[in-house]
Amino acid sequence: MNTSHSTEQSFSPRGPIIVFSALIVLTIATVMLSGLDVGNTGALLIAMSVASVKAALVLYFFMHLNHEPLIFKLFVALAFVTLATLFILTFSDYAFRGIA
Repeated sequence: MNTSHSTEQSFSPRGPIIVFSALIVLTIATVMLSGLDVGNTGALLIAMSVASVKAALVLYFFMHLNHEPLIFKLFVALAFVTLATLFILTFSDYAFRGIA
């Protein structure tokens, strides 16, 4: 009598190949967008947006966040919200400083 429960998931190489291709496309987009003349703030927003999408892809697929419980996903999201808040506060302080 076999009572062991298998939690093993079937592996298909299709998913990681698609995610890897998306990461390559986003890296190429980052390089191409770096040549745009959108000012410092625009360049920073574009670069951080593309980097955030790439980080989310890596977290969700390669670090298997898609197989974790909801509470774990919420704590990861909380960490990113905290990081974004620190970035916003830091850059807003820098933007409103007077140059002496």
